[in-house]
Amino acid sequence: MPIKLSGLVVKGLQHLGKDVNMEITKKLIANTLKHVISCEANVPSAPDIYATNADKAKLSEYAIVLLLAEATKYGCDGSSLRTLLESFDINDDVLEELVRTYEDNRINLTLRHHRLGSDFPHITDIQWRITADVRSSTSDSSSGEVSFLLNLGRYHETRGERETVVEFVCSTEEMQLLINKLKEVERHCEKIASE
Repeated sequence: MPIKLSGLVVKGLQHLGKDVNMEITKKLIANTLKHVISCEANVPSAPDIYATNADKAKLSEYAIVLLLAEATKYGCDGSSLRTLLESFDINDDVLEELVRTYEDNRINLTLRHHRLGSDFPHITDIQWRITADVRSSTSDSSSGEVSFLLNLGRYHETRGERETVVEFVCSTEEMQLLINKLKEVERHCEKIASE
């Protein structure tokens, strides 16, 4: 299935090297690639990219993101990407920069693509504590109920810091149901492994 790009995306790509000068175009492509590949929210911004022709630069940035995503999705190689861009009358220098950037980063783009949207959170750590509603000096009422605060998380691959995936509170009965369900999963996995 060939890649189809909307007119807006093509227009954004055509701005590169023309309405957005070549120096800014190279910065824009490099910065956009960093944002696409990185799962970090702290990729530094590059405000000089948007100093002139901000609307066209933003449209071009959007177009680059979409081009990289679609090329990765369809498993394009450099020559098929080049053919696609040539059909849209893209500036030659920009065309070479986009194809080179894609080819040099194709593996990382593919890995990033596989991590987006299709995986469940990977839980590697559970923290918990018990809380109880007890009578205090300011209140005579107490339900005496015990509840559990569960925090499911994982350790970040590169930073090594713990990240919370989900946090919730459950009653004693709900906790027992959760434990029973987990034991059921364990038995099912053991059964499958022994077959």
